Amino acid sequence: MTPDHLPQVMAIDAQCYPIPWSREVYESELARTDDRYYVIARPDRVVGNPNAKSSSPNRVVGHAGVAFEESEAHITTVTVSPDSRGEGIGARLFLALALAACRRNTSLALEVAADNPAAQALYRRFGLAPVGIQRGYYKNMGLSPDAVVMRVDNIQQPDYVDRLTKIAVELDRA
Repeated sequence: MTPDHLPQVMAIDAQCYPIPWSREVYESELARTDDRYYVIARPDRVVGNPNAKSSSPNRVVGHAGVAFEESEAHITTVTVSPDSRGEGIGARLFLALALAACRRNTSLALEVAADNPAAQALYRRFGLAPVGIQRGYYKNMGLSPDAVVMRVDNIQQPDYVDRLTKIAVELDRA
């Protein structure tokens, strides 16, 4: 993700969150290249016809980011445009973050809205498990107030890397 992507990224956020991140927050995050990693997703093919190219390949359909802390990689956001959900974009974004995390950290963690079972299922696919509840975590963001804290440890171990490889193969076949 670069600052040039921010108008599209922020338009997606406006559709998804009652109180989205500001441009200043994104710019601050993007400036921290030593301990942050942000990616975008663009449509590269037409769903249902893998040989057809997208008519709007420059359109951003999702974005995600991670903060690298001492031993933990902390997911800051995973967001997919409502009109592009169900196409594996969230999984592809999360895979990019998980692969980056494996190179730098030993664990991966995030908070997810307690009333978002689809996102929780995605994160479980990547081996994250609930480790607690943060009451009121989203209270000031206009979302359901509580968050489930999810985490996976030992992400540099071969079995976790194998999990990511299997997910990548599944996504390539989809």
